[in-house]
Amino acid sequence: MKTHFIKSIRSIATVLLLAAFALCSQAQTIKVAVFSINDFHGGIIKDARKKIPGAPAVWQTLDSLRSVYPYSVTVSAGDNFGGSYFYTATEGVVIPDFFNKVGITISAVGNHEFDDGQEKLADRWSSKRPEGWDLTYLAANVTDQSGKLPSYIKPCTTTDIALPGGDKLTVGIVGLLTSNTPNQTSKSKWKGLSFNGNYTGVINSLKSTEAYKPVADADIRVLLMHVGTRMDGDKPVWNDRDSANIATFNDPDFHGLLTGHAHEVVCGRINSANYPVVQGKWHAEYIGAIVFDVDLSTKQVVGAEPKLIPVNPDVALGEKQLAYSMRIDSLLNVTEFSGHKLSEVLTTCTEDLEHDRTKNKYIQTEMGEMVCQSYAEAVREAGHFDKDQIIIGVSHTGSIRGGFPKGKIRILDIGEALPFANKLHVFNVRGSIIKDLVEFGLHNKVYGWLQTSRLEIDTTKTGNVKRLIYKHISGKKTEIKNKDYYLLVADEFLAGGGDGYSTDFFPASQRVLFDGLPTSTKAFIKYLQKRESVPGDARPDIRLYHKFYFKKW
Repeated sequence: MKTHFIKSIRSIATVLLLAAFALCSQAQTIKVAVFSINDFHGGIIKDARKKIPGAPAVWQTLDSLRSVYPYSVTVSAGDNFGGSYFYTATEGVVIPDFFNKVGITISAVGNHEFDDGQEKLADRWSSKRPEGWDLTYLAANVTDQSGKLPSYIKPCTTTDIALPGGDKLTVGIVGLLTSNTPNQTSKSKWKGLSFNGNYTGVINSLKSTEAYKPVADADIRVLLMHVGTRMDGDKPVWNDRDSANIATFNDPDFHGLLTGHAHEVVCGRINSANYPVVQGKWHAEYIGAIVFDVDLSTKQVVGAEPKLIPVNPDVALGEKQLAYSMRIDSLLNVTEFSGHKLSEVLTTCTEDLEHDRTKNKYIQTEMGEMVCQSYAEAVREAGHFDKDQIIIGVSHTGSIRGGFPKGKIRILDIGEALPFANKLHVFNVRGSIIKDLVEFGLHNKVYGWLQTSRLEIDTTKTGNVKRLIYKHISGKKTEIKNKDYYLLVADEFLAGGGDGYSTDFFPASQRVLFDGLPTSTKAFIKYLQKRESVPGDARPDIRLYHKFYFKKW
């Protein structure tokens, strides 16, 4: 893969060397950098297992880069939160605090920006913002029922970079959000909105509006996109539902593309216009950068180079970053959520349990088994059902964001593995619907296998479901009959049609309501709280019971 990597800056000598390299030979030309992070997902806390460098290391890296490229601006390509229990437990205060520290005031809207609902998105942490800080959200292709952009989103904006002598350069930024958002966000959170996948048409229309005029007059113009890219060999390509549309975009008015959403490492040039394009995986594992050569006499862009800078999680922290790291540790030790301190140890894991969507997307994991059992047991308790009542828990692979390492498991570890705290929905459905659901879930090539609990799944060699057998807590087995009714429990996202699942699998007319049903994360906490260790031979009820004869694609 042809990428441009700058090693993490570790010494003053290295910084001086890079600074010297950044100077152009022509006195009238300067280097101007637009830095981006993408899919940060509230990655404040360092986690070596997940390769999350943590906010202090990201801040340190950005500060070092600014010493190399003093004429710069830093933006986010969206999904700033979502998938972080620490973010939820601290009521979101950590993101505006961190963004203020690193100078991010502009962000593309990501699909996870809707996780807390449109009202919260519009509020933008108003009661928690640092003084003088705010965040401008961009997405030109999102409209409400009246066909207009929601009031809390702008299509584009500009920002200035100060130059010596009181002069300035203006950077114009247009935002886009993936048209696939309805499939990856709970319907109740984006209700009333449309996400236009005709990206090129949206930009062309925008250019005829008053809102675009400041961008048209800007010296540097970029697209800030929560629209995925990936590498095909050494060539960046689009990774989106409407890839074919954005692949035709070749507007010479734009100088570079800052992308997100696909969680990929991307650096190179794309489309026939050869736009420089970057994407820094996720959690700020990399800082994306497009470094522009600007002729000061004309303020014209005369060159551009995409770069990715890996963030070293063990970088030596400066005084400000070290103080910030200590503050994060303090929050971890004092913050309570659901009656538990985040640092409280709840159970022990006797072995490494992996759940990684990039590695084991097409298998049933032990984490998936435990999560789905926790949903079923929450319903069993809320409905006062005996241990022989058949209750089948299911989950989409993507809601489970990680596994457990061998050793002590804290509340924070549990929450980070299952962070979204979605409502649980229960349905009384025929066995034929459950069979069809499992059949679809074993062929969900885009988002991965359906996770289930207590089911033996017999399949043909081509992966079609022959029969389902439920294994009770007592060890008794019952075959799921097509015409009989059974309780099925899933989180709100899956039941609402998320990740490509039809709502026909979860008919609203057959939903059963229970008082006291916890959220998905609380159900998992309560489930694990009853166990001294997991998975363990002493707890055979949380082992796998699946018989897969499924031929992978």
